[in-house]
Amino acid sequence: MKICIASEGQGGIDDAVSMQFGRCPVYTIVDIDGGTIRGVKVIENPGAGVASGAGVQAAQRVVSEGCEAVIAGSIGPNSYQVLSTAGVEVYTAPRISVREAVERLIKGELLRQSPGSVPGMGPAGGGGGVGRGKGRGMGRSMGRGMGRGAGRGGW
Repeated sequence: MKICIASEGQGGIDDAVSMQFGRCPVYTIVDIDGGTIRGVKVIENPGAGVASGAGVQAAQRVVSEGCEAVIAGSIGPNSYQVLSTAGVEVYTAPRISVREAVERLIKGELLRQSPGSVPGMGPAGGGGGVGRGKGRGMGRSMGRGMGRGAGRGGW
């Protein structure tokens, strides 16, 4: 099983898990067989320096590497969509070492993301509730630029 871990610094098994999937500098790809680490590879994140679409580019790169799972501190909705469509499982981890994140994944201790747990992927609130009448309204000039002094003498 190939696992991609968003990494903070230079990447590698002793690097820290990055809190951002789309903007991390590198990814550490760990090959697991029977619960044992068989290989480690570091690849650059193509989306790290782009103005927009970083997460999508990063997710496409991870998919092209043949990864079956991704571990990061957090992941955006666009990245999640690309990964989940490709069948890649997404997990979150705190700022721990890549090695510890992989060990926790093997033990089943990491939280698996679902569409409702990714920011921007859940049902949107309509906010269609009844108001409480606390608005200022439009009566009695209320800063509407009437320019007549609003009760301070005048003509």
